Amino acid sequence: MTNITKNDLPDFARKTLKHILKNKGEVIYSSHETLKEGPIYLLGLNPGGDGQENPDTTTSYSIKSHLDRMLKRTENSFIDERWENKIAHYEVGKAPLQMRVIELLKGVGVQDPRTVCASNIIFKTSRDSSNLCFGLAGLCWPVHEAILNLVKPKLILTFGISSISAYAFLKELFHIDETELTIDADHGDWKCKGFKCEINGKSTFIAAVPHLSYYSPKNKTEVFSWIKENAGL
Repeated sequence: MTNITKNDLPDFARKTLKHILKNKGEVIYSSHETLKEGPIYLLGLNPGGDGQENPDTTTSYSIKSHLDRMLKRTENSFIDERWENKIAHYEVGKAPLQMRVIELLKGVGVQDPRTVCASNIIFKTSRDSSNLCFGLAGLCWPVHEAILNLVKPKLILTFGISSISAYAFLKELFHIDETELTIDADHGDWKCKGFKCEINGKSTFIAAVPHLSYYSPKNKTEVFSWIKENAGL
């Protein structure tokens, strides 16, 4: 694809996402300052959670209005937003999923989580994944490609290993099968998964841990060593 500059990204995204601009959602979860070269791109599934026990973000604006202010955005959704679910209202940055994302990033060597470019494979908000399909992920993917061309990460770090997850979409996109790598997740019989591919001419490791609604990344040193070794971090 033609290189899209940071300043051109909102316009490109508006054109690409024209059919869902009125829907609630976000394109990036991090500050506009992360739209530059960095070692890691963090990807969830979609804003709003992946099940009834997950926190819903307080996103009340449309994808269009998000894009209108994206290059002025200084917040990080995992750190600066107040999330809630049917069970509880959490303090800013204190929802379990938010805290586990920060723990995950620290595990792969990130000292300041605000420096990591973060997004979701699908930009549209929903309460759960039951009505999502990879068609929406495919619609959003050109915008991810443009972001990846800016970030040039060594590692795309995802959470969720089910058939409806960012990792499952990327695995299908890159036609990965026999070359998939796995390691024990240190939680029951769950596995962490990953594969190596080339994105924009750069070697990239795509890694997935189980969804952080159910999986705590705390003290998973072997998992983190495996991710960092394969990503060259």
